[in-house]
Amino acid sequence: MDVPKLKLTLFRICLCVVIIWLFAVATWVYQIVNHYEAIFIALVVLVLVWQTIKGWHKPNWSWVANLAIYIISSSFFLHRQYNDHQNKLRLDKYGPVLNARRVKLGIPVIPANWQPDDYDDREVTWSKKDSAMGHQSKDIFLDSLNHLDYADDTYYLKRPDSVKRYITIRTYFSKSGVVDSTDYTYEAGMNNKAFSRTQADSIFKAEKIRKDY
Repeated sequence: MDVPKLKLTLFRICLCVVIIWLFAVATWVYQIVNHYEAIFIALVVLVLVWQTIKGWHKPNWSWVANLAIYIISSSFFLHRQYNDHQNKLRLDKYGPVLNARRVKLGIPVIPANWQPDDYDDREVTWSKKDSAMGHQSKDIFLDSLNHLDYADDTYYLKRPDSVKRYITIRTYFSKSGVVDSTDYTYEAGMNNKAFSRTQADSIFKAEKIRKDY
């Protein structure tokens, strides 16, 4: 095989490998994220296919070089997406699937109609759609070993004179996953104080807020 034919063959192989790689990436991103990034990558694949057809008999190594740069830069994006996906899977293990266990432990559950609206490295917030009185959100925190560390449950109370009032229930977990301790905090405006579960129950009963623990 002469040199020109060898270069043409290598060029075609490179383009085919890139097309297959990008198509696999687009499929993977769509499955785990289902965002516009997957559509963008798919469009890149279509453009690449068209350019490949046009240049099938005439190698364009600058085009291959640009693709190589794109692949390298997109690898950082893929790495971040993969980490975010793994993080979401890890945190979802402590979502509504643990409600039966929460009932047994006597701690607030995550209502069925709630959605996670914020993920961090070791934190996720579940909340309801509106800001009506009652259980508003649950923040779940993991320790450095990705075990349950503690959870904050926030309850909105009536607001006389537009003063914001909350009850926050913080549940600490031991390394084995059982409840270690629970703190109850009452907040009104800029003031807050610790109080007991009995006092919290009394406020919920007086303000007709359904307990979910």
